[in-house]
Amino acid sequence: MAYYNDDFIIGVDDISGDGRERRRDHRSEDYRRPREYGRNESRYPDRRQADPGRTRRTAGGYDDRRDYNRFREDDRPGYHRNRIDNRRGYERRRDDERRYDRPREVDPYRAERSQPRSDPRYQNQRPENRNNRRKPNMFRVAVISVALVLVLAIVIGIIAIASSAGKPEIKSLTVSEIASDQVLLSWEKVKKADGYRVMTAKGDADFEEYQTINDPDTVTATVTGLDQASSYRFSVTVLRGNKEGKPTATDTVHTLPAAPEITTIQSTDPGAIHLDWSKNDAANGYLVEYKKNSEDYSSDMTLTISDPAQCSADITDLAVDTDYTVRVCATADLGGTVKSAPSAEQSVTVTSKKVEPVPKAVDQKADGALDPNKPMIALTFDDGPAVNTDSSDRILDVLEKNNAKATFFMVGYYASQNPGNVKRKADLKMELGNHTWDHSHYGNEVTPDDIRRTSNQIHDITGQFSTCFRSPGGMTTPTILNECATENMAAYYWSIDTQDWSSRNADAVYHSVMDNVKDGDIILMHEIYDSTADAVERMVPELIAQGYQLVTCHDLITLKGGAEPVPGTQYINATTKSEF
Repeated sequence: MAYYNDDFIIGVDDISGDGRERRRDHRSEDYRRPREYGRNESRYPDRRQADPGRTRRTAGGYDDRRDYNRFREDDRPGYHRNRIDNRRGYERRRDDERRYDRPREVDPYRAERSQPRSDPRYQNQRPENRNNRRKPNMFRVAVISVALVLVLAIVIGIIAIASSAGKPEIKSLTVSEIASDQVLLSWEKVKKADGYRVMTAKGDADFEEYQTINDPDTVTATVTGLDQASSYRFSVTVLRGNKEGKPTATDTVHTLPAAPEITTIQSTDPGAIHLDWSKNDAANGYLVEYKKNSEDYSSDMTLTISDPAQCSADITDLAVDTDYTVRVCATADLGGTVKSAPSAEQSVTVTSKKVEPVPKAVDQKADGALDPNKPMIALTFDDGPAVNTDSSDRILDVLEKNNAKATFFMVGYYASQNPGNVKRKADLKMELGNHTWDHSHYGNEVTPDDIRRTSNQIHDITGQFSTCFRSPGGMTTPTILNECATENMAAYYWSIDTQDWSSRNADAVYHSVMDNVKDGDIILMHEIYDSTADAVERMVPELIAQGYQLVTCHDLITLKGGAEPVPGTQYINATTKSEF
């Protein structure tokens, strides 16, 4: 129950008997006294003047604790109210005796904590009771550490992505069509690209610029001029304005060894083929592959040559009188065996009997009766000698009558069928030429054996080897020229083609020569046609009348070209050479 002192509430108590009694006592004038704390001098001047020694002024009001004991001993019922000290923050205490008469126990740790931290006595000091300190949770520390690492990694990744986002990059860069000296690069087109830059690096060397492509639609590049059997890396960079994208590089690429060249292929022993090829200094070996012309290449028809200095091989146990095709590949060790592209294929007929040694034509001398200052031409005739007509003999009759010379490129098989005509040509000092054995092989199909058999056949008839060669259809190959060089023969093409094999018309043949002939020409005809013999009977006297000297190919090159014809070299006319 609340009770008042003037205008202020001075206490609350129950309404029991003792409480009512105290209430009455407190309301009496004699018992009234100022509150313990919070009095204001201006409000109670009479109390202060009535008993000036009873109270003393403090920072928070008047403190009358000195006179408190006399109130405790008052025989009247007293009232002990609770004291609340808001300044110091103490809890309420009902026991005033304990509060004022007995010393209060103070927690030393708490007292120490209440001291100002600026006091030098407490600098660098720790509480005495260390057990009260909280220990760190190691699991929580580990989790926080891992989380920080993950956040840091994510931030770094975002920064890296942001820094590279502005650099376009080539995708799907591939290398194809790898050869001994070049490769083909291809890639996907990049949007908004202005061009591309192609870089190359050999081995472990740094990249060097190979080509700048200014066309954004061009997504391929052929890199040439590479070294054979070598390791390379390639990269392509996107160009966009004045900026370059991120370069995209390939894995290491190995160029192939250069393909060797077959220089000799022949069948001189029954059931065997001998071949030679050019040496490749970058190779560590060779593979010789062969097959019957009607079959495909297979692994059981392969010779492995592990010595890089060995550039020849003999293939044995072959079917006789059968055509075989042979090719050679070079190999190199570049972290594994790398095989070159195969050489050009060469074919040969395996002989059933031993072939005589390689024929060798004797050196020739030009006819001293000829005048190099006068115009001269060479009449040439292919495919003879004629077997079913007398056209070959009729042509010889005209030449003999006019003291003229010509060159005859004869087929070996036909020579064996008409040896008399071949012998007559030799007696008339005509030049005996070689036109393969049976005229069934052209170009790469022509083998050294096709040539040698014809040379030997002519030798068997005349006692001398053929001194020159013409390819069937004019299709000359390195193999042919190599064999010509081996047999000491030059090869001849033509500068005027009469097309007598097509027209079979004497007038057409006659005018094709007379209307086009000039000094130094080599004229192509065929001795197996009667129409050609008719044309020759008309043109030879006419040519001589116009001042032309009719000579052999050897004399034409020697006298008009100024030097002896070179074996293994093909000539078109007196002054023009041709590789093929």
